[in-house]
Amino acid sequence: MIRFGLSAMPEPHFAAAALPLFEEGRIDALEWSFDMGWGPAGIPDWLDELTQFYSTEGWLLGHGVSYSLMGAEGRHDAWLERLAVEVQQRSYRWITEHVGFVGAGRFSFAAPLPMPVTEQLLQLVIYRLVAMATAAQVPVGIENLATCLSVADARDQGRLCSTVLEAVDGIQLLDLHNLWCQSLNTDSDLTGLLDSLPLERVREIHLAGGRTSEGAMTGRSLRRDTHDEVVDPRLLDLLPEVASRCPNLEVVIYERLGTSLADPADHDPYRDDVRRVAALVAELEGCPTPLPAPQSHVEARPRPDREPLRSYQNQLLEFLYAGTNEGLATRTGPNYPFDPDLVSVAGELVQTWGQLRQE
Repeated sequence: MIRFGLSAMPEPHFAAAALPLFEEGRIDALEWSFDMGWGPAGIPDWLDELTQFYSTEGWLLGHGVSYSLMGAEGRHDAWLERLAVEVQQRSYRWITEHVGFVGAGRFSFAAPLPMPVTEQLLQLVIYRLVAMATAAQVPVGIENLATCLSVADARDQGRLCSTVLEAVDGIQLLDLHNLWCQSLNTDSDLTGLLDSLPLERVREIHLAGGRTSEGAMTGRSLRRDTHDEVVDPRLLDLLPEVASRCPNLEVVIYERLGTSLADPADHDPYRDDVRRVAALVAELEGCPTPLPAPQSHVEARPRPDREPLRSYQNQLLEFLYAGTNEGLATRTGPNYPFDPDLVSVAGELVQTWGQLRQE
């Protein structure tokens, strides 16, 4: 049996739209981005009850958003300390993070961004994953990104995921909409991108809706991972074939931002879409092998040199926040040409989500 679940959001709009689906018994699993609840407001009572229920049932999935796996700098130690407390309060089946970096320099947080794949980067991501596994004491893994700045980002992502997950016997969270976005936006073959990922490690698939926009430089159509629409039917057409190639798939998670459900008129279309996806998932067949053991046996590694990565990340965020491509091409080399349209999209994300450090 392949289970179906939702990604929980703390907003009351999400509760109003989604709680009837839980009451109908359609939701087999719950994913919670636990570090969203570490702020002073905590999490609402109704969400705390949900997470505790699925924790008891063994189907609460943890998904971080602010650890910054590729980050050369950040509050990683403090995040890991909070994670160690979190896993004492709730029992997570596994914990995943985005394969990207979210802050550098004067930015404490921004949207997850990619990096050129180098040996130094691979060693840093492995180091961070080992530390996360040690704190969590459950299987850990990574999610593929939608954001890319070049064709190389899309085509190298599978190699990155395969390499770092092999080192920690980790889990691949396959975000199918993210992969579809990269395929469309870089004119890359979706099958080729899929083939490059470690599909035997896929335990979880994300589905989400999104929008299209015009490229700022060329006007071409770009797919955006906005999580504010129903799932595109073309994505649902892909799901059975993709799932059949993931022999250890256990669960499909539907993502929707709570802020996108502020209008009550959107609630019925949202619920209808969730029901449609749940019915499709119920038809999928799967017989996964047992989960890998928690990676407590993975030996700690020395922290790699981060200075070259730190400089690159600082400069990249400053360029994106300023909304300019000036100087980017000369800093990447001939094997990593930036796509100006994709850089503009990343700039919008940083300008929207970027948070400056408090002095």
